[in-house]
Amino acid sequence: MHALCQHNIVLIVVDALRPDHLSCYGYRRETTPEIDRIAQEGCRFENVISQSSWTKPAVASLLSGTLPEMHGVKSITDVLIETDGYLPRLLKQVGYTTCCIQTNPFLGRESGFSQGFDCYRELFENGSGECKPRVPDVYAAAAEWLECCGSRPFFLYLHLLDTHNPYTPPDHLPSFGSTEQDRYDGEIRFIDSYIGLLRNLLIRKGWYEKTLLIITADHGEEFEEHGRRYHAKHLYQEVLRVPLIITAPGILTPGVRSSSLTRSIDIVPTILELAGLQPADTHQGSSVFPELNGCPVSQRPALSQIGSGKESNSIDLVSLICGEYKLIWNTCSQSSELYNLVLDPLEQHNLAEHEPAVVERLLPQIHDLLHQQKEDPVVQHRKRKEAPRIAVFEKEILQQLRGLGYID
Repeated sequence: MHALCQHNIVLIVVDALRPDHLSCYGYRRETTPEIDRIAQEGCRFENVISQSSWTKPAVASLLSGTLPEMHGVKSITDVLIETDGYLPRLLKQVGYTTCCIQTNPFLGRESGFSQGFDCYRELFENGSGECKPRVPDVYAAAAEWLECCGSRPFFLYLHLLDTHNPYTPPDHLPSFGSTEQDRYDGEIRFIDSYIGLLRNLLIRKGWYEKTLLIITADHGEEFEEHGRRYHAKHLYQEVLRVPLIITAPGILTPGVRSSSLTRSIDIVPTILELAGLQPADTHQGSSVFPELNGCPVSQRPALSQIGSGKESNSIDLVSLICGEYKLIWNTCSQSSELYNLVLDPLEQHNLAEHEPAVVERLLPQIHDLLHQQKEDPVVQHRKRKEAPRIAVFEKEILQQLRGLGYID
């Protein structure tokens, strides 16, 4: 076991961050000089799939290492019930000091995301909902907490909202332009500068050489590639692909690039292996440790999901990426879309009618995965152990959700 033992763990999740808008992923603009530097110090994963296209189920999957059907967080009011496989709970049990500083109202205490955290800071703007909490506030809170976190190894989770619509980069930064994508890129550059500040702070305190640093996103963002804007409405690649950068100076081989299909649910098992800990029985992801040192692994199928079937007129989609093919299944209309991601990475040519044999091969795999989760004894035990709860949001939080475009 390649254990980091007493290493600190910093997990940065940037809301709605597309990897193809980061310069270290080949973007035409220099949006991320600081993240580029961090990527050179560790491993950059180029083909990472989130398990949902909006924050609440995506982060539940990321932090629990389980698919939406397993953790049950699929609608706005769902609550993440207590689970032993939740990353902060696991780390707290083995002696880590745990802290979350987050800015998305869907990740509030009322939705169950604070379990296992010694400190849970929610930086929400009250009022009209038109303003977002900004990365300087998150950085200031993180710096303050780091000053008094003590001598034990720590786990620090930061959730940054600046790149979520509406895009309002600060005026003092050089402007990329006035279009939505220009302003989106400006928000990325703004966040990048503060990630650089955090890296410098860890260096000044002598912690960087013993810190596992992970940078990723909950989901991507769409700019009308399929006729829509933003996210949470479908499961195309622009909203499912996320960046993933993992560094641990002195432990991991620097400058590694992995093109293997990876999932957000693989992040927790990877952290646990690096920390010398065993995964929980509930974890459905697998460690990507071999890729961290440049060793390819066999492809993993990637399942993603939005919708719960609870609300009328709700979107209920499941996608499966297996090899070169991706199948999107609409559980309401019982219709399918099929794409060859090697020949058609932008998903412009639906092959469902032309290659029915592939649909017939992949669709049962989706049914089996969903059925297995619903019938899994661990899932059934959790359902019996804790009655379902409904998250109730205060008026100010509802206003912010409206400002972010989640509710009418």
